Amino acid sequence: MKTFLWTGALIGLLFTSGCKPGKYTSINSALKNKNDAKILNLSRDGLTEIPDGVFQLKNLEELILFKNNITEIPVEISNLKNLKRLVVSRNDLKRISGEIGQLTQLKELSLSFNELETLPGEIGNLKNLEELKLQYNNLKALPAEIGNLENLAYLYLDHNDLTTLPPEIGQCKNLALLYIGKNSMERLPSEMGNLSNLAELDVAGAGPLLDLPASLCNLTKLEYLFVDETTVIPYCLQGKLNPRFHIILK
Repeated sequence: MKTFLWTGALIGLLFTSGCKPGKYTSINSALKNKNDAKILNLSRDGLTEIPDGVFQLKNLEELILFKNNITEIPVEISNLKNLKRLVVSRNDLKRISGEIGQLTQLKELSLSFNELETLPGEIGNLKNLEELKLQYNNLKALPAEIGNLENLAYLYLDHNDLTTLPPEIGQCKNLALLYIGKNSMERLPSEMGNLSNLAELDVAGAGPLLDLPASLCNLTKLEYLFVDETTVIPYCLQGKLNPRFHIILK
């Protein structure tokens, strides 16, 4: 009975304190348990760079660095081969090392609200990536290798300086959501009509007097199209008979 009471008390303590086995909010604590560390959350720590000790945590699966002052993702990131989730949103990122392409287990990459102007082509090596958040940066173009992300389902590119998308975007056949509003788009590639699983597309404010390609009429699974009053919508979309399809003015 004493054992039961102690075990129950310990479980209660873990539950109420928010602790989770393998989860750490201090780099020093994580380094004391290198093999156990699965999740490391160093959000709001005032960091200007990713601490060197992080790259020793070879079993790390989630690294959360939200709201710091980090300016780059260095080459050492390639040490974290088991990483499945990387969040570096709301920092001061200006550079991402090409070694990020070695994180082949990565499923979620969040780089929103930074100062990125370019992405390394190696990002196309992230074959297991399902969600990529790049909104609120200074991106002017995307690498053609973006088309290699065969499992990508959610892509957020709104609030950048993009003038177009590479034709290779049409190879992302599992893409279900694409946000490209609030950019400087001059045109969109006809290859977007190959996004056969696309259900939600936001082009509101994507570019002045932007003409949407007629190939978008091939998107039989499209349910939500977000536009603004300047968007030129193909006639075939205006008369689309799919009862689940909605054009929403933003």
